[in-house]
Amino acid sequence: MRLWSALLLAIAAFAQRQSFTAPCACDSEQARQANQEGIDAHLKKRLEEASIAYTKALRLEPPREVSASDRELILRFAPRVFTTPNDPFPLKDAAAVLHPSRRWIAYHFFWEDDIDFPDDNDPCDHELMWVRLDPAGQRVQAYFTYFHGRILEAPAASVQDAAQHKGRPAIVVQWGKHGSMPLHWRELSLIADAGDIERKHLPVNSRLSLEAYNRATFEKLSTVGRQAQDSPLSRGWPARFAGAWSDFTDFSAAADVAGMLRSRDMMKVSCLNNAVISRHFLRYNFAAKTEWPAALCEKGN
Repeated sequence: MRLWSALLLAIAAFAQRQSFTAPCACDSEQARQANQEGIDAHLKKRLEEASIAYTKALRLEPPREVSASDRELILRFAPRVFTTPNDPFPLKDAAAVLHPSRRWIAYHFFWEDDIDFPDDNDPCDHELMWVRLDPAGQRVQAYFTYFHGRILEAPAASVQDAAQHKGRPAIVVQWGKHGSMPLHWRELSLIADAGDIERKHLPVNSRLSLEAYNRATFEKLSTVGRQAQDSPLSRGWPARFAGAWSDFTDFSAAADVAGMLRSRDMMKVSCLNNAVISRHFLRYNFAAKTEWPAALCEKGN
């Protein structure tokens, strides 16, 4: 019961800080509304209702297949993704959605699971990032990552690094939890809240560095350990993180996202991410996440 109450608390806080659909991202208000209905049902695990609403949204705003040039663009800017060498969950799938009228690309990552949640009825951990290109589609202007219901904007040094690696931005991924962070993540900060599983190890409702947040995550995972340790569904999972802080932040293992996109070809042109993933890409359930961050709209292109 305590676990279920904690999960409900986390979901409520997540929903409060989450903005799923930026109005500027899709021209059809009816499609946006149908898509949001799908997301609302999806979040409550009413999957048949979600599928019906997503299908309606895609009829109103049909996606299209990627052209050769679209595919080349998606692969050209596919992120370099780095994890810790001992992460217990491999990358299961990857997908990309190219916006039809803006120079935006959403890259979706589906990890095998989340160390804290064997009991959430999602057979994967859905994480993602967004890239904004210049008007000519030649370079990365900015990129953003999804981090536990928040959106992190990459620092200028991260964007410069992308330019030095043929335009491909880099992200690093938390051990077991897969919160995605831009390169040079130590320059960033956030506000912890009641939705954070590590809230007992954090100054809640206070701004703190992303390094301090991650140190609290490390502290919790290496001492108390993960959630739901008695769940039969998590048999074989590590109960705690075994290693030092330096091991927790050793982002030296590369996940071949570009190779997975090439081989599985889960790429579409659309303004509706969750609907496309649900109705065109995955045969298994995933957690609905942000469509396009409002920050993309605020900065144009």
